[in-house]
Amino acid sequence: MQPRLGVLATVALSALFSGACLGNGNGVEVVPLEVEPTVDSQAVAAPTTTLADAVATTTSTTVIEGPVAPFTGLPAPSEAAAAASALVVKIGNNNDQSRPQEGLAEADIVYEALIEGLKTRFAAVFQTQAPPRVGPVRSARTTDVELLAGLGTPAFVFSGANAPTLAELREAANRGVFVDAGALRRLDPYFRLGSRSAPYNLWVDMETIDYSGSGVPSAVLVYGELPEGAGSEVGGVEITYQASFGRQVAHLWDPTAGGWVRVQDGTLHTVLSGDEEGEIAPANVVVLHVVYEVSPADPASPEAQSFGGGPVQVFTRGRVVEGAWARSQQAPVWNLTDHNGQVIGLEAGSTWLILAAADGSSFPAAHIATIDPAEATARLDTARAAKSSAP
Repeated sequence: MQPRLGVLATVALSALFSGACLGNGNGVEVVPLEVEPTVDSQAVAAPTTTLADAVATTTSTTVIEGPVAPFTGLPAPSEAAAAASALVVKIGNNNDQSRPQEGLAEADIVYEALIEGLKTRFAAVFQTQAPPRVGPVRSARTTDVELLAGLGTPAFVFSGANAPTLAELREAANRGVFVDAGALRRLDPYFRLGSRSAPYNLWVDMETIDYSGSGVPSAVLVYGELPEGAGSEVGGVEITYQASFGRQVAHLWDPTAGGWVRVQDGTLHTVLSGDEEGEIAPANVVVLHVVYEVSPADPASPEAQSFGGGPVQVFTRGRVVEGAWARSQQAPVWNLTDHNGQVIGLEAGSTWLILAAADGSSFPAAHIATIDPAEATARLDTARAAKSSAP
């Protein structure tokens, strides 16, 4: 088996989601809302500008010669690297036991979606680079099926799921939406950390993931210049689920880092990259107002309706541009347009897409507020100082 991203894997994979029995003989355990291994549409009219048109009309005046990484818009080292299969990992974010996550900062794209209890979970898309290991790996949700569409049949890493979710995932895998690299199919890439407690201690060895059957990714976002005069200067954004136990996230602009530094539940959100612990500061943060319905897999589980459309706030280059998002099953790219219908070009680099619960959802709507530059600077200084003084 060949390790990884940048090269297409060539190892044969057995049939997707073969009917595995969930019992002690198979080394798995049934837990509420998910199964984990015990191992160590609403219709919305699409914008008139297509993704192809947008790439042609909004790309930067600095033309990149040679291959381009599909999920970042940055130069790729080779044609083979640009065409390498993607890998999507479900990463836990339930509570402090999930933090610091490992490998999250290396993702090209991160989806943040609502789960039970007004908490969030990540689906991290890796293509241009892969850290040696990533964790904590957690279970899938029915939300993931739509989010995986359009990524070029990626390998999908997750710890398990409840039975109805597994059935929906199996159907999607059979349609070629993704290749199952989950822990219920392949235990060998997974291991548990002795320093953390279950279920927050499942990690994946990225170099032993099997990519056989996965495909060539294509762009799902547009990278390039903003429409002339688009947006306004801003210091950041805060997304809050207004309950004592609800998630609160802020992304604060740091012009020196050229990214939006993440603060979660009042503390600087840091992640591990090998032996180093550092900040999360993506080049772009896209806040999508998305309707959440009750998942058919569990009445407590929200399901994001990511085919359709709604309002969007795009944070890029120290500015915010408001407009609309649209995406369809037939063309599962994220079409982001301003109020004049012009495509919003993102800064080349990593992007976090936050699927915030919109008004009309079956779950509490997120409260979204922008932060002015002076306040953002003060809050970021405070968060960094608190982190540096923590034991």
